[in-house]
Amino acid sequence: MNIAFGILQLSAEQEQEYVTQIALKGAASRTPVHVFTPFDWDAETNTVNGRKFDPVSLSFIPERFVLPKVIYDRCFYNRSEEAKKAMAIVRQMKERTIFLGYGLPDKWKVYESLGSDDRLSPFLPETKLLKPSSLIAMLKEHSTVLIKPATGSGGRGIHTISRTRSSFIWTDAHSGQQISHRYTPDRLHEELVRRTGGLAYLIQPFLSLKNANGAPYDLRVVLRKDRKGIWQELGRGLREGESGGMVSNLSAGGTVNPAPDGLLNEQQKVQLDLILSAVGDCLELAHHRLYELGVDIGIDPEGNLWILEVNSKPGMQTVLCTCTDSGRSAVYSGPIEAYLKIRNYLYSKSKSKRRRKGAAAIHEHNH
Repeated sequence: MNIAFGILQLSAEQEQEYVTQIALKGAASRTPVHVFTPFDWDAETNTVNGRKFDPVSLSFIPERFVLPKVIYDRCFYNRSEEAKKAMAIVRQMKERTIFLGYGLPDKWKVYESLGSDDRLSPFLPETKLLKPSSLIAMLKEHSTVLIKPATGSGGRGIHTISRTRSSFIWTDAHSGQQISHRYTPDRLHEELVRRTGGLAYLIQPFLSLKNANGAPYDLRVVLRKDRKGIWQELGRGLREGESGGMVSNLSAGGTVNPAPDGLLNEQQKVQLDLILSAVGDCLELAHHRLYELGVDIGIDPEGNLWILEVNSKPGMQTVLCTCTDSGRSAVYSGPIEAYLKIRNYLYSKSKSKRRRKGAAAIHEHNH
């Protein structure tokens, strides 16, 4: 029974250091690590033209292999046509093999799941699906609102909309570019269509989440299941955007540093512990099996904690930049340990099945 381990990526250039370090951990436990993209897989033959880690040259070399039985999915999807095709292929793949984690649906479904949990709902900003009516209603209550795509990451597609007496002001959170137009519902609707391109968006009140230097910041906490399947904190870091900016995402020029000791008071620490202890089980109950989560927490000037986003494929820079050597080692060895646990389970299941078949054959023979 061939139970191989594979890492799935959208491109061979993605997360090279991370994938190589996992492969080195694999080599230490005699676990061959295969790396490939969705487009490398031939569904008809169930084979892959990918790469396999060679422990002698310490590099990945081209190889053709059967689709690995256990897969660690690190595909980060954007809005491109290529990403859409990749998503469709990965959906097919999930019917043939085992994934360490099956990912989360769009941000609206995640929000609904979190909102149905009494422990987590107090920490969620008011959120609605974006429609002209919900936009106008929220702008009546709040001077500035934030809209963001229901899918995607990296702070792209996020805008704020402010209103003055005579105009609406749109700001692209990623580039900082502003545009204003007259205060009429028609103009607002036109701009809405132009900005969203017909894609599903969410709308929330704009939360002021800036530090003393006027830079946007949030706390990113990465969770991962341990060998027993229990959620554990892998690490945390304080992400800071550029001064005067709106997003703290690293892809938008943000930086990450260890979270300072005095960042949270005692009450906030208790609240954060509550969030982190509940979020994984809540989302798994509503969706498929998960393996990792990135939980982004905002802290407003009044000291309130807000769950800004929960991501099932967190970038590991936050943890790797802020943890100790032993912490980094745990980041790299985790996927191998998760694979070995599944492999051992499948082997023992296969053995007991063979034993039952053997016992049945002996019983038949004796009778």
